[in-house]
Amino acid sequence: MLHRRDLLRRLPASAAGVLLAPHRPPAAPVRDEEGAVFVHGVASGDPTAEAVVLWTRVSGARGRGDVDVRWTVASDPELRQVVAGGDTRARAERDWTVHVDVGGLAPASTWWYGFEALGQRSPTGRTRTAAGPDDDRELRLGVVSCASYAAGHFTAYRHLAERDLDLVVHLGDAIYETEDGPSVRRHLPSNDPVTLGDYRLRHAQYRRDPDLQVLSQRVPLVAVWDDHEVAADAWEGGAAGHNPATQGPWSERRAAALQAYLEWVPLRRPDPSAPERVWRSLPLGANGELVLVDTRHDGRDRQVGSHLADPGAALADPQRRIMSPEQEAWLARRLESAAGAWRIVANQVVLSPLRYQLPESVGPVANPLGLVVAGTVMNPDQWDGYPAARRRLLEVIEDDAVGPVVVLTGDIHSSWAFDVPSQAEPGAPSVAVELVAPSVTSASFAQILGPDSELVAQGLAAVVQDQLPHVRWTDIRRHGYVVIGVSPERVQGDWWHVESVDDVASGEHHGASWSVVNGDPRLRPAPAPLEDRLLPPPLPVPPPSVPASGRPPGGTQGLPRALQVLGAVVLTGGGALLALRRRGRRG
Repeated sequence: MLHRRDLLRRLPASAAGVLLAPHRPPAAPVRDEEGAVFVHGVASGDPTAEAVVLWTRVSGARGRGDVDVRWTVASDPELRQVVAGGDTRARAERDWTVHVDVGGLAPASTWWYGFEALGQRSPTGRTRTAAGPDDDRELRLGVVSCASYAAGHFTAYRHLAERDLDLVVHLGDAIYETEDGPSVRRHLPSNDPVTLGDYRLRHAQYRRDPDLQVLSQRVPLVAVWDDHEVAADAWEGGAAGHNPATQGPWSERRAAALQAYLEWVPLRRPDPSAPERVWRSLPLGANGELVLVDTRHDGRDRQVGSHLADPGAALADPQRRIMSPEQEAWLARRLESAAGAWRIVANQVVLSPLRYQLPESVGPVANPLGLVVAGTVMNPDQWDGYPAARRRLLEVIEDDAVGPVVVLTGDIHSSWAFDVPSQAEPGAPSVAVELVAPSVTSASFAQILGPDSELVAQGLAAVVQDQLPHVRWTDIRRHGYVVIGVSPERVQGDWWHVESVDDVASGEHHGASWSVVNGDPRLRPAPAPLEDRLLPPPLPVPPPSVPASGRPPGGTQGLPRALQVLGAVVLTGGGALLALRRRGRRG
């Protein structure tokens, strides 16, 4: 395996550049100082060729009403060469969060920014505008998902912050609403959040994390939500993780959660009259367009499950939807009309077919969630649970007028590389590729399966790949992130995995690299990871490691419920191990 420390040793001394300078000392994000104003750091997001959104939050303003805030953008880290600035207000009704959409900037350029309020200055942030329409220089994108504060330390964020990236795409589950079980860190509040105040407190806790702060301080963020920003396995009219009898009306909880998200995340709202519309697109210069969809809270039908007498009939419904008709039509238009080489779709749940037959050795299996339909294992929360919607999307992608498509996905706490087939049938041609990012911290199969996880995980991968040849590679044990390199000719994804989420100082290693060339929608193994582009050290020093006392070797916090059942199926049935032995005999 290629380890990160080996790459760092190869970095020449000449690579040291201008260090990200503090707007005021110290360089680290502000801690628990008495009366500190900017304890939640700074962030930027949604860069275009001439604009970027800047974010911060004024702390300690409760009881003061609205607060005046001054912002500055400069071409140097000392904020002397000012190119833009102004005054705004941190409003109590928005939890004293600040969003400033700064325009008139030059494309493909690095900018530094800061805020002043209540006599204090924020840490200095670094951001970057997108490339212009004719700029075909290779871009670097970080891709992350599924970050539970309670489940571990955000070391993946810290490793990403070492890299010189154009932006980081967060595919959702940026916070978790689930009540704590045994954990590395404790959530605030300790109960599942239900009210606006609860969700604000949960976001505020995450924003105090030093690794999230340093990543946000250095790289612009492009984010969409998934279910855990509200409640587990959410759909438009409810969620498996919501109990109206004890948690009140779903509509009120959902509205509170989404408002808190919009306050605490640095995104640009594409339509002010529809504040909960987060589906949008951003330019990537001549390399293409980043298209962000909402498959969770905009028009999704309820997942099939035990509440249905005939789940198979529901799956066959040609009107079944994973997004609203309005968004579906918009997505088709974006794929057809996007400029540049690639259409890169940021999507919450797995698009590729991931349904397979149970091995005969498994025998009868309990089916509490509609996970096994006519002998086929499936996760009804994914696009597999919405086959008509997937068929409509793939028909758009197959159109000759649509350029090559790369789908980025999170949600399932594991790493996958897919060729996306035109039909959920053996031998169907590939029409796109899908790269699935592992979780930052949220529970993987290894944490469910315990000491025997390595062999069982290999066996499960063997079962899947035996029956689904479009699954090119998978790792269902490790946490981490993906780095994407985008040029007009090629897209490459590098999976990087952290050694442990229990250790705040954990290292990382290279997991795999796969690439796709323009004109041939099939993945190929890449011979090596992308050449590193690193920001100069040092990063702010992390706090001491917190012992994981009382944490059991396994845990399922935040893992999609269908995957918990799937793990039990494989473990109890032994089918995965049989498949692994069969594969070994093939040589």
